[in-house]
Amino acid sequence: MRARIVPAPAKINLILEVLGRRADGYHDLWSVLLLLDLCDTVAVAPRARGVHLSVRPPVLPAGPGNLAFRAAEAFFQVSAGARGTGGAAITLRKRIPVGGGLGGGSSDAAAVLAALNAMAGRPLTRERLLDLATGLGSDVPFFFSGGAALVTGRGEKVAELPPPRPPRWMVLARTGAPVSTAWAYAQIVPGPRRSPDPAWQAAAAAGQTEALLGMAFNRLEEVVFPARPDLAALKARLVQLGAAPVCLTGTGAALFGFAPGRNAARAWRDALKEEGSEAWVCRTLPENPIRATALA
Repeated sequence: MRARIVPAPAKINLILEVLGRRADGYHDLWSVLLLLDLCDTVAVAPRARGVHLSVRPPVLPAGPGNLAFRAAEAFFQVSAGARGTGGAAITLRKRIPVGGGLGGGSSDAAAVLAALNAMAGRPLTRERLLDLATGLGSDVPFFFSGGAALVTGRGEKVAELPPPRPPRWMVLARTGAPVSTAWAYAQIVPGPRRSPDPAWQAAAAAGQTEALLGMAFNRLEEVVFPARPDLAALKARLVQLGAAPVCLTGTGAALFGFAPGRNAARAWRDALKEEGSEAWVCRTLPENPIRATALA
């Protein structure tokens, strides 16, 4: 059984609408997600027994508090007896900013599941992997799809969309502390159940991802920006630089702003960094390396 190295890409929520609170305490969502070429690297090697996780740099816990660790434990619990399922040594090299709403932890977990299943001769079907992913977190199932998808329910229902072609350049920017996901959703005032915008629904049903690129929206900006004026100001600065559309991703604290090309994205990144923000240049991914590992 040979080791596997899997890139684990970041995501953005191009559209994030919160439809209403569910009886189980979660919220029903309607969200369009895109994968980015900003990736962590997940290296998984066989081990006689147990899970050992190393995080470099050490920006996250290396035990049960890490979703990648829990993904490995979940895999071994359901695959006991399959070839090569004794244990794993996992090295996680972080490039995706932690606490940015970019899905790094969920992507890492999906990459671990895909790598372990491939190393063991794929004892678990894709459907079983998705069941494990759903149990780990709402964003994890998406990372077994292609480069773009419509996500509904609490995140477990994934319908693939065509990824943007050609890939689109953007700048990611962040300032200040991360935004707690639990806090952000708790701030949503209960009210009548919302419906997705009909224009979003029509574009998604027709697979018109290019049209959706011009409809960026995040309902959570309504609750995050009043509490975090620094993020509202950062959005305004991205708009001033010429980015369009500009939106918070997830609950933040990262924002994305699409650029007409790489040179513009680099110039905006440099300007933002000079002003004290963190910033990265990236573009959308046409293919998902995690899915390639899971299905190869």
